[in-house]
Amino acid sequence: MFFTAALLIGLGIICLIMTVISLIFGIIAFANNKQGKYIWLTTFLCSIIGLVICIFTFVRKTVNAVENFSENAFGQFENFGDSLSKLESIDTHQANGTSEQITLLKSYLPENVVGNEPEQFYTYLGFRDYYRFPLRFPYSIHCLDTPDNGELYNEANVGRFDENDNGEIYSGISNIHKIAFDKSFLLIEQAVTSTRTDKIIYHYILYNLDTEKKEEASSLTKLIQLAKEKGYSGPDTLMTVEQYSRLF
Repeated sequence: MFFTAALLIGLGIICLIMTVISLIFGIIAFANNKQGKYIWLTTFLCSIIGLVICIFTFVRKTVNAVENFSENAFGQFENFGDSLSKLESIDTHQANGTSEQITLLKSYLPENVVGNEPEQFYTYLGFRDYYRFPLRFPYSIHCLDTPDNGELYNEANVGRFDENDNGEIYSGISNIHKIAFDKSFLLIEQAVTSTRTDKIIYHYILYNLDTEKKEEASSLTKLIQLAKEKGYSGPDTLMTVEQYSRLF
């Protein structure tokens, strides 16, 4: 491109010089009615045509170069945007909408709720170091940094799960380490680090998914016993939140 532009400029300068020279000598020749006057006229016309061609070609190539640059720059910008979108997509945790766990969660829904819950409730699992794991609608467990220490949220008023301050309600239950649940009850083991020592202290809570009421138990055995007395029919073994995350 630069070589072509330099060549066109050089030819244009030569044509311009020849135009000026042929014009001057042509005027003199015609004024004195000299024999070579038509040669100077022909030279003048050829120089003018050459100069116009050089100018036209140079302008066209410059315009094309600018257009190509703009297209390439826009294309690179689009590619950059696509790359950012891909990175964001990679960082977004998504669940398989047809997984067995999601099918099980949907089977726990009361008849008056079936079909009214957003599909994103089941498939959006968080972004980067934020993790979200759905339970029976409208509850889910949220974790920060690592998927092993959660908090319980009610998301009945949430329309978009990939937004901040979206209407979710914190239940007041945190440090969730292990869980088990059926369609009505959530069994929770909390792992709390002592403020005086590094010892882990475990607490056990039975949470009613229908009434949002919670009861505490002194041990895992007592928790399971209490749950069964209330009508719990789920598994007797609790799984860690991290184990639960692998079901999606």
